[in-house]
Amino acid sequence: MKIWNELLQRLVGSVIDSFVSSLKIQTAIVYLNLIKGARRLSILFCLLIGCAVVFACGFLLVPVGLCLFMPWSPETKAIVAVSTGAAYIIIPLIVIMVLFSQKRWMRFSRADVLLRDALGHKP
Repeated sequence: MKIWNELLQRLVGSVIDSFVSSLKIQTAIVYLNLIKGARRLSILFCLLIGCAVVFACGFLLVPVGLCLFMPWSPETKAIVAVSTGAAYIIIPLIVIMVLFSQKRWMRFSRADVLLRDALGHKP
């Protein structure tokens, strides 16, 4: 009788373990898809806010006004115009790339730990 109980426990235990592992993997997939969707929505939201701020403030008029009304040489005006234009393009791109990198979101949401646990890898 004891042998049958142990055999039944091993069979049921292995089925339960495989079911739990499968459930962990499915949960990790759903969680990762939710994180991906949240990441995309926040990127779009930040881009929308950035565009609204740029349009509302007339941010591009500041360097144009500087270049038109300051008594600088044409070379200095060109340097100011090119550097401010480059800064308007490069700085937001760097900020967006850093804030919305996939690795940072995986770490922030702890999806990397969930995925590692679901796949059975040891840290």
